[in-house]
Amino acid sequence: MKIEFKRATIDDVDKLIVVQNQSFYSDFIKYGECPAYNHSKESMTNIILNKITYKIICNNQIVGDIAVKDNNDSTYFLGGICVVPDYENHGIGQQAIKFIESQFQRATVWTLETPADKERNHYFYKKMGYNIVDEYMDGNVRVVLFEKKITL
Repeated sequence: MKIEFKRATIDDVDKLIVVQNQSFYSDFIKYGECPAYNHSKESMTNIILNKITYKIICNNQIVGDIAVKDNNDSTYFLGGICVVPDYENHGIGQQAIKFIESQFQRATVWTLETPADKERNHYFYKKMGYNIVDEYMDGNVRVVLFEKKITL
């Protein structure tokens, strides 16, 4: 399975909305809210314009995306990483994390959030070198903050 990562453009807005809706529908149903679910064209456009956004491509089809916020101090926030359910469990998430980290080699710290009860996510991020450093409420959802310190 050949995976490619390409910078997302405004032309990808509609496809990325579909990908995120497929990826985060179960979270929306479970929690009654999910910031990555049901973006408007305007909000997805803003993500592409204001964050560093990559589309994940497999067999010439967008199967996921990655959004990164540069904090302009050698720290980065992984604001979103998703893979549509049909493509999960094929190592795409691992490739995505490795890709992102290779693109931002001056990074000293990476952070990300995920729901506190999503043990599968916790297992994945811990496997990729992230550790839980905080837990708090975001709306009605208890989330954990993961962090990965990079030694240069």
